[in-house]
Amino acid sequence: MTAASPLPLVLGAGGLAAVGAWLARPGRASVAAAMTPPVLREPPDAWVFPVPALGDRRAEVSDGWGSPRDGGKRKHLGADVMFRRRHALDQTALYPPGTPHGSLHYFMPDNVPALAIGPGLVTQARHTPRGGTVTIRHADGWTSYYTHLAGLAVELGQVVAAGDALGTIGGDPTDPRHLMHLHLELWADHLRSRAVDPGPWLRRWSHRTIERAPHRNRSAALTYRPVGARGDRYPDWVQALRGKSGVYVIRERDTAGQPIVVYVGESHTDNLYETLTRHFQEWRRYKGFWRGQYAEGHDPGLTYRRDRVEVAVRVMSGPAAIDEEARLIRRLRPRDNLIGQPEELPF
Repeated sequence: MTAASPLPLVLGAGGLAAVGAWLARPGRASVAAAMTPPVLREPPDAWVFPVPALGDRRAEVSDGWGSPRDGGKRKHLGADVMFRRRHALDQTALYPPGTPHGSLHYFMPDNVPALAIGPGLVTQARHTPRGGTVTIRHADGWTSYYTHLAGLAVELGQVVAAGDALGTIGGDPTDPRHLMHLHLELWADHLRSRAVDPGPWLRRWSHRTIERAPHRNRSAALTYRPVGARGDRYPDWVQALRGKSGVYVIRERDTAGQPIVVYVGESHTDNLYETLTRHFQEWRRYKGFWRGQYAEGHDPGLTYRRDRVEVAVRVMSGPAAIDEEARLIRRLRPRDNLIGQPEELPF
């Protein structure tokens, strides 16, 4: 402190009064604000748990605040949420440990929605390297942050209510396990640098309930989208397929302009992006694979011009993808799958 400073070195009762008088002088309001820590009201008890209960089974924190990350280089800034197994074999047939759907003690089904914990304004809704990510600005200085979403159900600038669906829960693309879970953070003063442990509030909030994880409507129409021209960056919806399993349908138009389904494929090993996009590597455009070259399984490795095709995708678990591929092949009769092809092919 310099000699010119009006603040006393030792603050007795008179010193405190002097500080108050000094701060009250014109032009000192910003200094006073900086010296006064913000007073935050607690999040309301009327807010809701960010993952709905499935019948009588409630989700819970599977990995909480402060757990080590990156070999202890950083700490967990929020809470991961999953469903706990009730015993060693609980749900292991559907969601085996060691897969994206489960660990030894926890599991997560497909298509479970992440819910807004409270009312607010969506200030971020986009796909990031950590998966779909949403932030909501609430009243009284709070912001909630949700990530590892497989798909988004809200957009930037949207006003949401407590319990509104924000998207479906997926996994972290940067995690080699791709373990499906919701990561939630709670920020004071709308700053991530002031993240707080959400655990105490999570234990208070009520649970919304759905009877079961909603399954994708298999009878619903497929939504076809272009994938761009050769050399273009793949659209965001294609980029978001990294680390996921599912099925895809490729169609192109005939000389009369009518759409024809040319290929149906799947990935049940979390390589949906790689499996789909290799069909657009035109240097592999021939059917020699059917004699055992360049690929594996029953995928012929056929390639198509990106600017002439449209693609529909359904993201789902690996076992479900295998069944769905077979069902779509039977229903759509794609031109270039093995079905109906001659055994001997010209080169």
